[in-house]
Amino acid sequence: MAKQFTVPSLAAADAGYAALEAKLMELSADAQKTAAGIAELIADIEARPAPRIRVDVAALLGETIDQALSERPEKLKALRRHAEALEAATAEIQQRLRDRTGPASKAACGLVKAEYGRRIEALVVALDTVHAARLHADSLLDDLESEGVQLSYLPALRANFLGDRRDGHIDRFKREALEAGYV
Repeated sequence: MAKQFTVPSLAAADAGYAALEAKLMELSADAQKTAAGIAELIADIEARPAPRIRVDVAALLGETIDQALSERPEKLKALRRHAEALEAATAEIQQRLRDRTGPASKAACGLVKAEYGRRIEALVVALDTVHAARLHADSLLDDLESEGVQLSYLPALRANFLGDRRDGHIDRFKREALEAGYV
């Protein structure tokens, strides 16, 4: 049984990419927390409206007002500013991830090159077997034709989808694999 090969993610292949992904997750968690805070504060403002008079005016009148009720609009404004900053930071990290995809992909390809080479080599071996089988089948048909046999009485199949038998798709693929250094 062939050993299991795990394809590396961009983050596994490149520490810089991994750091950006981690930062994006951190920003996302903060954005969710901030959105929940905004929703909670809005619900509280709607449920418990602020007094019509300021805290300092109420104090002069001898009345007590929960100062937290008056501070909510400023807290909401601060949370919304933070949400906007998170959105901008997230967009920046996403752009940095896009910019880092090339170097991370290069690193990932470097990690899988040997395994890919083994697989291409196995494919070339299998294609050699297919090519030999094709030549073997074609040789029988060629021999029949050279004897003047009409092949229309035999459901003769030629593997033309493989291209020319002397320089077809298999040969072209093998040349490309050789040029790429896989065989």
